[in-house]
Amino acid sequence: MIAIGIGANSRAHRRDFAAAIDEAQQEVGGDTVATFDAAIFANYVRDAARYAGLGYRPITLDAMRERSADCLTRSERTLSLFGIGSIAEAAALAGAGPGSHLIMPRRIVGNITIAAAQSASIPETRL
Repeated sequence: MIAIGIGANSRAHRRDFAAAIDEAQQEVGGDTVATFDAAIFANYVRDAARYAGLGYRPITLDAMRERSADCLTRSERTLSLFGIGSIAEAAALAGAGPGSHLIMPRRIVGNITIAAAQSASIPETRL
């Protein structure tokens, strides 16, 4: 499963989220979109995910902090405000579940940041 993580600055508009999700889908695909559940733009992300036919996962700050050490990039502003290296990367990792890894590090698309993570492989069981 591939989770697309989304972050944004205060200049982001509703229509920007769909464009960012589309860019991530074109590069890596996607099954669900994840973002910080308390973000003022979370409803925009939810609506854009549904429009794209993807699931939506709101992610708590604690869940993102648990995955922050796995982030590959770092925003000093996000780090100082939330204690997380990247909202987009941490949301993608948390959204993809335990053991997931980034397949697309954070990138900026206008006023949006996007990243993507792949779920951990499920080992085959032998009977």
